Amino acid sequence: MAFWNKSKLEEVEEDSPSFVSSLSSFLGIIVLVFAFKSSILDANNIPSGSMIPTLKIGDFLFVNKMRYSLRIPFTEKEIYRIDDPRRGDIVTFIPPDDALNYGETREGIFSKRFVKRVIGMPGDTIRLTRKYMETSKGRILYAFIEYRPIGSDSFLDYAPEEVPQGKELADVDDIRASSGTLFRETKGEFQHLLLETSDDIRNAGARFNCDFSNGCLIPDGHYMVMGDNRDNSHDSRGWGFVPREDILGKALIIYFSINWKDHTCQFKDGLELSEKGPYEAEKWDAANILNYCQPNEIDSYGNSSSSEEFEPRMDWLKRTILYRIWRMDVRWDRIGRLLK
Repeated sequence: MAFWNKSKLEEVEEDSPSFVSSLSSFLGIIVLVFAFKSSILDANNIPSGSMIPTLKIGDFLFVNKMRYSLRIPFTEKEIYRIDDPRRGDIVTFIPPDDALNYGETREGIFSKRFVKRVIGMPGDTIRLTRKYMETSKGRILYAFIEYRPIGSDSFLDYAPEEVPQGKELADVDDIRASSGTLFRETKGEFQHLLLETSDDIRNAGARFNCDFSNGCLIPDGHYMVMGDNRDNSHDSRGWGFVPREDILGKALIIYFSINWKDHTCQFKDGLELSEKGPYEAEKWDAANILNYCQPNEIDSYGNSSSSEEFEPRMDWLKRTILYRIWRMDVRWDRIGRLLK
């Protein structure tokens, strides 16, 4: 009997260190994963349309957080600067206080991060003008950007030109953006697409002293950023320039993409919406629309009124199970797309 108890005791003693060791290893792996995410390669999702068509609502992307700086894990404290952003880079950054809404913070685990494109470098003099341009969809106001680098006597521009729309806007979950006009701009050695619509509300509510119409000097160590969706981007035109130390990483690659159709669920066909616009594109009739849209997603004008930002978590979960999963599309052609 004593021998049996001794054997059991030895068995327990042998198992206990094994359990503790396994738990410690598991916790160590968790810490390493979050440290990797915090300082090397971060994963982000895109909740808004400010970077359409480059980044669409529902895109999931990896961000290279070591592209510009080496930072202490679990903090944003920079310990070594590797490189600086270049003209045209898509960057993630800590937004200035003036860019945040009530209740949002710059610091902490739930702090907000922005994704925009660098369009102005330190020392540039930036001039923004609104020019009417004749396009295939009519006459629109275009946010024409000119910049004068340090040492230059003349202003340069990014040579915008309209490009065929194709299917690029057929799967954007944004009613106004889906009927916009596509342009191509050249920055450095590469080109990228951007979007313009007929509305022009870009400079409303500017809260810093900058005369963009005559030329505004970007201070040393600061960058001007804008969204590729020029008429629906909360960016430097409204709240100022981004300090270099607040730039966290460079967008690298889209690893997954879902079109949830939260804002366009009432339309039968996304391509038709992009070609004809919201007033002419065919919508689901009253007998069928509730198969695709929750009533709260449609207002009296037939526009989407869904807002996940203020939606209770249980309501979001119910809406996802009953509606979003069944109407979503995976954007297979976007998976693996390198960002530039």
